[in-house]
Amino acid sequence: MKKLIASLLTLTMVLTCGSFSAFAAADLDPEAVVEFDRESPVTDWEGEWTLIAAYIGEEYADDNDIDTNGLIEVPENAAKMTVTAILDASATGSDAGVMVDQAAYLHAHVYDMEATVTFDASITDDEATLKLPWDGWLYEVRGENDGDFNKGVGKLSKVDAEEKSLYFTAITGIESEEIDDENMKYVGMNTSGQLIVCYCEENLVKKDVEVSFGFIFQRAE
Repeated sequence: MKKLIASLLTLTMVLTCGSFSAFAAADLDPEAVVEFDRESPVTDWEGEWTLIAAYIGEEYADDNDIDTNGLIEVPENAAKMTVTAILDASATGSDAGVMVDQAAYLHAHVYDMEATVTFDASITDDEATLKLPWDGWLYEVRGENDGDFNKGVGKLSKVDAEEKSLYFTAITGIESEEIDDENMKYVGMNTSGQLIVCYCEENLVKKDVEVSFGFIFQRAE
């Protein structure tokens, strides 16, 4: 029954929103799309983004009896995302910045990320908020106000939405209780300049491992 409902939701979206996204599976490499740029700073992520595809990892699909894996087409205009890089509020008005190494009493100015995801009305009128604090990234402190911060893949501290998988089933039509029960967990830019919002069973911040499932966003024109 749930699978039928998901299929009907997807059909409704196509009829309401129009055709599927201009994205074609042949235009994206399913392996390259989840290769992350570990040097990409959060300040490069700012702006407006449009959902162009979804993705399910092969291993995750096999482990959870999901028939589909790789890149998945999504309806056009199914979701949009606005990303903001915010200088950490605790550094405001202070030359010292946030304490990034308590033992050495070192400070730096660092960024947090906040994103708002909106969906087509046929999916939901809910609006999702994603939050990623400065220490959600892997970072290195070299000295006072010196180090590598807020680059690469970051771990979300909060997904504020009724469905924390960001309505993956409703958007893709792929029904999975495992996906429905998980939260989107990581954000990062791939080597093609697209933003990936995803769930991963392993620590994606520290190492390159297979993305379990997620969404691919293209910068809006």
